[in-house]
Amino acid sequence: MLHQKVLSGLLGISEEAVREERYISYVRGIDAAAAEVRERGAQVAFLLEPTPIEDMARIAFAGGVMPQKSTDFYPKLLSGVTIYHVQ
Repeated sequence: MLHQKVLSGLLGISEEAVREERYISYVRGIDAAAAEVRERGAQVAFLLEPTPIEDMARIAFAGGVMPQKSTDFYPKLLSGVTIYHVQ
């Protein structure tokens, strides 16, 4: 809804601009978001609940694509644990 209705619909920010983070930035946490507005001149901050893993799985298995950064997990696993096969 944020991407379709607000960023694209109301603000006119294209999908390409979102991908390239031209007019937006992503931060983790309410304190960081508030600091972007108070101290760094951001005009607005949107605070979102994490997407439940069940919803992501349902969308992925149906062939859908999640919006950028909606699948950003923290804390991160070591990339070697998830990318490399140990023999």
